[in-house]
Amino acid sequence: MYPNIQGQPNQEEQIVWRGTSSQLLNFRYYAPILVIIAAAVWSAARFGNNYLLLPGLIALLYGIYRFLLTRSASYTITNQRIIRRQGLFNRSTFEIELYRVKDVHQYEPLQLRLFRLGNISLISSQRSTQIFELTAIKDAASVREQLRHLVERRRNEKGVGEYDTN
Repeated sequence: MYPNIQGQPNQEEQIVWRGTSSQLLNFRYYAPILVIIAAAVWSAARFGNNYLLLPGLIALLYGIYRFLLTRSASYTITNQRIIRRQGLFNRSTFEIELYRVKDVHQYEPLQLRLFRLGNISLISSQRSTQIFELTAIKDAASVREQLRHLVERRRNEKGVGEYDTN
């Protein structure tokens, strides 16, 4: 349960789903990092100069940073809202009320689909967060369906509808 504005637990709000992004998002960083580390180790061994390990060390530290950055991001879906927390040193929390969601879009690029992962984009009427993304999550189709039902239920509970004025 998440606290309400006064800091008291909200008895009505229940966690429906919780997850994180896959480290597969970092493959584009990890691949060159491995090449740089291998080249640094090879050149240090070949030329006998330990200073040549420095680029490999820097690449390794950057890889650890990318790993921790992805690991620190989390998504929580409750029966009332969706919450995304991210950040390694400075934490940011984004949330969107379910009744404000206008559309749910699922996108599965090939490299994610091979690992049964997908992206979900939510289009909302909330000005601060008009596009809310859950990236590289497991079983995205199931989460999307769950979200669709939760959004409809929350709209009915609140007595609100989405009306475009075009």
